[in-house]
Amino acid sequence: MKNGTENRLTIGDWLGGLAGAAVALPQSMGLGVGLFSAMGLGAAAGALSGLIGAAALSLVSGIGGYTRGMISAPNGPVTMLLIASMATLSAEGISGGSAVVALAVLVVLAGLIQLVIALSGGGQLIKFIPYPMVAGLVTAIGILMMRSQLSPLLARPGDAIPEIWSWLPAATAIVTFAAIKLTPRLLPRMPAIIGGLIVGLVAFHSAAALAPVPLPDAWMVGAIPELEGIHLDLSWAALTALRWDLLFPAAIALAVLASIDCLVTAVVADSATGCRHKARGELACQGVGQILAGLLGGIGGGGTKGSTLVAIGAGGRRWPAVVASLGFILLLAVAGPIGRYLPISVLAGVIIYVGFTMLEWRVLLWLRQPRTRIDGFLALVVVASTLYFDLIIGVGVGALGAMVLFLRDQIRAHTIHTRSTGRELRSLRLRSKEDHALLDEHGDRIVYIELRGHLFFGTVDRLFTELATLLERPVWIVINMRRVQSVDLTALDLFRQMKLRLRAHGGHMLFANIHRGAAQAHKMDKLLRAFAFGYSQPDIKTSFKSTDKALEAAEDLLLSALGRPPTPMDTRIEIADNALFRGIEASVLETLRPLMLELQLPRKARPFEVGAPGDAVYFVIQGVIDLRLPSGDYHYKRLSSIGPGGYFGETAFIEPGPRSADAVVIRDAELLVLSRAAIGDLADRTTDAAALALVLRLARSLVQHLRRARTDIRRLEHW
Repeated sequence: MKNGTENRLTIGDWLGGLAGAAVALPQSMGLGVGLFSAMGLGAAAGALSGLIGAAALSLVSGIGGYTRGMISAPNGPVTMLLIASMATLSAEGISGGSAVVALAVLVVLAGLIQLVIALSGGGQLIKFIPYPMVAGLVTAIGILMMRSQLSPLLARPGDAIPEIWSWLPAATAIVTFAAIKLTPRLLPRMPAIIGGLIVGLVAFHSAAALAPVPLPDAWMVGAIPELEGIHLDLSWAALTALRWDLLFPAAIALAVLASIDCLVTAVVADSATGCRHKARGELACQGVGQILAGLLGGIGGGGTKGSTLVAIGAGGRRWPAVVASLGFILLLAVAGPIGRYLPISVLAGVIIYVGFTMLEWRVLLWLRQPRTRIDGFLALVVVASTLYFDLIIGVGVGALGAMVLFLRDQIRAHTIHTRSTGRELRSLRLRSKEDHALLDEHGDRIVYIELRGHLFFGTVDRLFTELATLLERPVWIVINMRRVQSVDLTALDLFRQMKLRLRAHGGHMLFANIHRGAAQAHKMDKLLRAFAFGYSQPDIKTSFKSTDKALEAAEDLLLSALGRPPTPMDTRIEIADNALFRGIEASVLETLRPLMLELQLPRKARPFEVGAPGDAVYFVIQGVIDLRLPSGDYHYKRLSSIGPGGYFGETAFIEPGPRSADAVVIRDAELLVLSRAAIGDLADRTTDAAALALVLRLARSLVQHLRRARTDIRRLEHW
């Protein structure tokens, strides 16, 4: 509901609503007849109940408007579950008027539960039910729908009709089914169910005109009662006499099944309209619609795919469901005599067609593929349990199957998202040529592993097995937890065991990006110490907020093990020992040092910002500087970290121009600044020679950086 234009009632809504109602009408009446016949009640009362359900559901869902174009009415899944539930209650002696009350209470309870599902956000959880389970349930429901229509198609012993005419109901259903299948080919603009309904009516009444005797009244729906004829005894005595222990589980199953079917239909509507449904609002409206239908004596239902697509195809968008509801209400007022001319066998043909379209034939294809064989097997288990027991048991088996599939997916899922070594992946800390040479040679002793998913006993135990040989080497393992959603206590205990085994062989395990939702609200090293009595290494930090810091720590540990410990960040390194001037002639430094400005900067200060003009190079005597590329007001990408003995800003010194990054002081810094302007002001032969020597050094440094960057890019291509 974006604006007033989209909420206007259009001619498309009128046409779509009427077309959708025409498609939903025979289905609603047929399902109502099937339900009430299974309860031992009259077909006419069932047709009336189906119309009431269609009117209530479409009215409430249409007013809400949370799914554009969707028509709601009694549908196959909900009706078949109602039939199974009422059969269970009938076995307990609930029949006649008590059965009607029980049906109303069951529909109202399901609506209330559906409303709770909507308000609690359970609709998002329902969307995670695996499709094989849904396919199994829908297929079983389709089979049950077709099987439920066999009885009305067979002549009963009391029917006063020559035996040669007993085939008429079955033949009418077959003709109706065939006409529905052929209508899209022969008359593509006519809804298939409407075409089948017309052909079935003509075929039945043409045959009836040739019959030697009048056809039995039991073959017709019969006069549909008026609304005043519905009496629900909702007195305290009637309600207390119900089997609530049976009603509540059935209502829960009904609410879940109706919600699944509703959301699937909403997705179908979205694909046709290009809009996006609102699951919470739609489920809430469906729940209110169920409650209204139950209180008025109607049967429950949900979204109907066929009528929805017809309504959208006719131009319906915002209001077709309300228009369809008005059509149902109008029909309720005048439909009484119509039922006398409506054969049950025609409605049976419609229901058989709907049940046939619900069969998920892909289940058989799943069985042929090894990867999907378990999906097909579990779907068939749901089908078999539903047919052998009942639909409520089938829903329970489906829920159990969903858990099995979830565990299967967890077993199949790879816990390791990416894996690399210190040769392919480096920290952003600026290091010397000698340090890079050592890391190139011994970088395989740093192992970077990025994990993902849920870490519990099964997944981490498999990780333990995969890393078993690695844990017996003096290596430094960096575990990136950025993609990890949860870590349970058994997983933490296994991590502790891995750390202890690695430490026994001279290695260490470091963790990065541990968020609160994964390892509770504590750092991983604190949690691990809770398992390892007395295991604490205060001199080695094991938990870091970023991957880069963890990699930097691992590199420092490796270099220290190789006899080349990194320079501490609080060390003071004079300009003569700076990496750029190391090995240069003393006369060059003697010439340039008086031209350098001393600069003292506190933490968070910025020597320069991106885009600012610059022509100076900065030498770090003490402190730490980060070079950052801003990506928003508060976000940035760290490009490098320069400590004592390093330098930055050399590109602008060689070619003055705007800065390409921000320089930020991380630790109070002492800098020396040499600008091109300072050299130009004192231009003489000696100064020019010193400047040339410095530029050559800087150019050589830039070439080394470019080569290293090119190598890193080439590594990333294969990573």
